[in-house]
Amino acid sequence: MKTNKIIISILLIICAVGLIIYSSGSQDGLDELLLRMDTQNLADSDAKMQKALGRVQESILENDRNKILRNLDRYTETFSQKLDLGGQNAADLFIYKNGPSANAISILIFAIGIAILLSAFDKNGRLKLPSVYFVLVVALYAGVYIAENTIGSNSMLMTVLKKGVIYALIAVSMNLLNGFTGLFSLGQAGFMLIGAYTYAIFTIPPASRAQVYQYYDGGLIQFAMPAVPAIVLAGIAAAFFAFLIGLPVLRLKSDYLAIATLGFAEIIRAIFQYDGLGPITNGSNLLRRFTTFNTALFPFIVAGVSIMLIALVINSTYGRSFKAIRDDEVAAEAMGINLFRHKQMSFVISSFFAGVGGALLAMYQTTVQASAFKASMTYEILLIVVIGGMGSITGSVMTSFLFVAASEWWLRFLDNDLIIGGFQVPLLRSGFRMVVFSIVIMIMVLFYRRGIMGDKEFTLKKLFAPRVKKGGKEHD
Repeated sequence: MKTNKIIISILLIICAVGLIIYSSGSQDGLDELLLRMDTQNLADSDAKMQKALGRVQESILENDRNKILRNLDRYTETFSQKLDLGGQNAADLFIYKNGPSANAISILIFAIGIAILLSAFDKNGRLKLPSVYFVLVVALYAGVYIAENTIGSNSMLMTVLKKGVIYALIAVSMNLLNGFTGLFSLGQAGFMLIGAYTYAIFTIPPASRAQVYQYYDGGLIQFAMPAVPAIVLAGIAAAFFAFLIGLPVLRLKSDYLAIATLGFAEIIRAIFQYDGLGPITNGSNLLRRFTTFNTALFPFIVAGVSIMLIALVINSTYGRSFKAIRDDEVAAEAMGINLFRHKQMSFVISSFFAGVGGALLAMYQTTVQASAFKASMTYEILLIVVIGGMGSITGSVMTSFLFVAASEWWLRFLDNDLIIGGFQVPLLRSGFRMVVFSIVIMIMVLFYRRGIMGDKEFTLKKLFAPRVKKGGKEHD
């Protein structure tokens, strides 16, 4: 059995490496492929064909893959009768067009091979579950990458995935505070605003600052940072403000804390629009031309790493202290837990990741304006946390995608007039979508008062664990 696993894993790894090498070679050999397709050099005597071929070659020089694929499709479809599109040429053309997907599949095959190889030497079965999770994570990222390169990054599905994963990070950060520590805070939009502005301000290229800060003589800051350090700085800025604000407000409880943090978010929004800070924040004007992500994998990677870090905090000794404070502050204090220090720690950590989420949201929207970070944004995140389950990371993640998909995609048809056989369906008009969405939310809250997941987590171990009947016998 061990030998078979080793052989299978080696074959999978070799197959994955071979596919990557073949795919990489096809990406670099498009010029040669174009020559091989025109075996009779018909482009030399056909002006239209030569012009179409020239567009493809110009796109290659510009290194714009989307433009290359558009011009290549027009060239092969228009002159399919004159080109040799069979045999090896067809295979090379297919691999070139689907190169990113082929690479993603190769990485997935490689991950499966590594997982099988580890299981072959895992005598105690300790690596079985981590290996499965590793393969599932790689499959998730490969699936996102393949979807983006097949249906397009501007499709509604990709829009839902990108916004959903950003909301998932923000919801989990809010759940750390509200669900796991029991602090009712409504300042999430304020910390997202700080993160978004910090990221945007420090990633606008110096050459573009005169145009962006046209009313403030090009602004005060005249340098730009790389995207990843700027995202970290966005989280640090949000955490710093949380530390300062937490000193007075974390001594409040329940509704008083919620009102204080909500007031902070509104004050921050007003301050960032103040003309006196215009050389830094651009006042009430848009911030734009900052660095954005080119692939959906970027927000998925950043959000995935951030959620993993939050999960590690929750499952640490500090996380157990947070839960103790949530369950009973008096008992927690009697056990030696410093209430204020742990509340402040939870508040700062939650705000740090809210700032990171704000930076990702800025990258997704490509522009930043303080007026967009209203209290309603906090209410949306709170709604996701409540429906997913206060105290459930997986509940917040799943509900984030469901919330974004339902509000921006699945119910979109309700905003359009519908006529069936000359009869116009009543009520269907602009804005009716949100009415139905509100009713769906009310039903969810009524029937799932503790949320979809409650305080439970979705794990493979629980999914495949044998169920127990009333008589005490196990069955699959």
